[in-house]
Amino acid sequence: MVRTAKVTDKLKQVKIFPQRLLQPETAEKLLNELDQVKGVIRMLISGKNLPRKITCGPGTGKDVNHPDRIIIHVSGCAFELHVIVGEVLVEVEDESAVEELRKACERALPFPFEMKRGYFIKTKPTLTDFGKYGFKSRTDETINLEDERMLGLVDPHAKLETNICMVKAEENP
Repeated sequence: MVRTAKVTDKLKQVKIFPQRLLQPETAEKLLNELDQVKGVIRMLISGKNLPRKITCGPGTGKDVNHPDRIIIHVSGCAFELHVIVGEVLVEVEDESAVEELRKACERALPFPFEMKRGYFIKTKPTLTDFGKYGFKSRTDETINLEDERMLGLVDPHAKLETNICMVKAEENP
C-alpha cells in the first residue's frame, strides 16, 4: 500500500531552522531521519542556490564546480543538491508527529535548531498553478494535478523531473 494523504487545512507544517547551513552529509542524515517519522507527508529544502554555470561577469558561461553540489540519497531516492540547505519545511498529518520531528532533528543535528509551526507551503492552487496544469474538465474546476502533494513544492515554470524527488513509501499491512 502506498502512503498518500490529501492536502487539507488540517495538516500541520513545521519549519526547521538549523543554526548553521548544512553540509551535504548532514542534510542527507537529517532528511533521512525526518523521513522515518510516521505521519510526514512532504518535505521541502531551501537555502542558497548552487548554480551550475556563472551567470554574469567576466566568467559568464563557465562551469561552477562547487563541492557541495553532490548527489545525496534519501529513502533510496538519489538526487543532486541544488542548494546549501538552510531550512527544511515539513508537512505532517497531525500534531503528534511534531515531537517526533524534534527528536529526529536532535539525532541528526550536532548543533542547536529552531522549529516553528504555521503554514509555509501553499495548500491551494493559485492562478499560476491553473495556468501551468489547467483544469480537469469544464464541469470539474479543480486543478489537473495527479498528486496534490506536489502543489507548492516547485517553481511552476520549472520542469518537475529536475526539481523534485518523489519517495513513495510502502506500508506493511
